[in-house]
Amino acid sequence: MFRHAILAVLFPVALLCAGPAGSTASGCPATPDMAAPEAMTGTLPRVAAALKAGRLNVLAIGSGSVLGARGRPEGSFSDLMVQELRAAAPGADIRLTVQGKRGMTAADMLPALRRDLDGKGYALVIWQTGTVEAARRLPTEEFARTLDAGAEAVRAAGADLLLVDPQYSRMLQSHTTLAPYRETMAEAAQRHAAVLFRRFDLIRRWVEGGDIDLERAAAPERRKTSERLNACLGQAMAHTVLRAIGLARI
Repeated sequence: MFRHAILAVLFPVALLCAGPAGSTASGCPATPDMAAPEAMTGTLPRVAAALKAGRLNVLAIGSGSVLGARGRPEGSFSDLMVQELRAAAPGADIRLTVQGKRGMTAADMLPALRRDLDGKGYALVIWQTGTVEAARRLPTEEFARTLDAGAEAVRAAGADLLLVDPQYSRMLQSHTTLAPYRETMAEAAQRHAAVLFRRFDLIRRWVEGGDIDLERAAAPERRKTSERLNACLGQAMAHTVLRAIGLARI
């Protein structure tokens, strides 16, 4: 009962975070490198090679917050990231596939991840996970094994991996313990030379700084705030990718 109550509240909030296509990242707080401090030049070599060749295929997979408005990819943070990358590399053909469903654990995603990787030529995989595991209090050992299996599949398919940890939420923080799951993701990123995008830390910084706070936005402002949140996450993620391949900061 408790687990279902958390998920029922959490994932509608996650979907509200996804604005429509065309959202811009204007007016975003300064993007701190704390989102992915280890993303230095050379940490996404397959992405660099793909952009040099003129075509980058991106797969984003996750639970509810990987999707945009009405359960579609448009307006999601990965969609807005791709828009930023297109602006930074206008000569490249950059394409995005989004796979996600509310309530999915990493273990639920693993078969789809393996299937989608088969012969599709992705150079970058964005894997958003950890929130559902924390809400359900699933064993971190099982979570780690799943992350290892997924990371190995990504590597075998010739792609780079960008892990995205849970979003910051006062509600979730008050009902469960996120730290072990975030630590498990950080350890997996280290083991597999992946980049960890610390979405939790970034959103918490924006909330504590009074910049973007979806949970306390007034009802008339909620949609506008959710659009801005995803636009700023997309900008921060694009900055991470560009820094990891040695291109100028956006």
